[in-house]
Amino acid sequence: MMRMRLNNTLFQIPIINNVLYYDTIDSTNNKAKELAKRGSVHGSLVVAKSQTAGRGRMGRSFSSADNQGLYFSLMLRPNVSMNHLSSITLVTALAVSTALDTICNINTTIKWPNDVYINNKKAVGILTEAGPDYVVIGIGINVNTKEFPSDISDTATSLYLETGMEYDLAIVLSTVLESINKLYHRFVSDNSLDFSYTNHLGATISFIEQYNSRLGSLNKQVYIIPYELTKQAANPALIDTSELEAMLCKGIDSAGCLICIDSKGYTHQVNSGEVSLRLG
Repeated sequence: MMRMRLNNTLFQIPIINNVLYYDTIDSTNNKAKELAKRGSVHGSLVVAKSQTAGRGRMGRSFSSADNQGLYFSLMLRPNVSMNHLSSITLVTALAVSTALDTICNINTTIKWPNDVYINNKKAVGILTEAGPDYVVIGIGINVNTKEFPSDISDTATSLYLETGMEYDLAIVLSTVLESINKLYHRFVSDNSLDFSYTNHLGATISFIEQYNSRLGSLNKQVYIIPYELTKQAANPALIDTSELEAMLCKGIDSAGCLICIDSKGYTHQVNSGEVSLRLG
């Protein structure tokens, strides 16, 4: 089994200014928020070998097996307007998706706004939490996981299960952070998702076009499930959608909202904080 071996190369990534590593922690996000409130520097990274209380979006648990995955949180103090902070989740999702494609030679997809999937199964969870002067990006990546608990075995996957290869956790971590660094600085510079950047082939590409090209729901029928229904469900897949209208997903706009068209042709801008998404 490959184990985490952190080294000083992390500090060569401009976005990283401080690194804390734990064998076991309740939640890297909790620690990163604690650091933020104590005045820690922008770019503080918290990494754990395992979590006892890893959290996903809407308070759900995130499986955090010892030495099998990457569990880390990055605390930033971005100089962007408050109404753009939620867009950092989308920036992170594309950065992680791009990095994993490069590492594993696979095609990942994004489930708006914050999960990364491989072959219709979840491989990465991203939880972004904001304070008055900081944002914490929590990321859990199923890297070398061989099996999952029975309640998620049909919906979760790992890099190992998809490729049959084990990966060096430190290399995956540094590659993902380098990708986040690149997109984050372009986003902050423009204070908007409407920016372009240079990919690994030297081509200039649009963030929104790239995100939408990886969006698993693009041009498909989706159900927009209200937050009140979602937060009450232990398993969102079991939510009854019979009373909801399926809409056609057309991708995100420059504000990070999901653009959907209903059966009457009306366009809806859906905010990620208010809903959950399920394919129709």
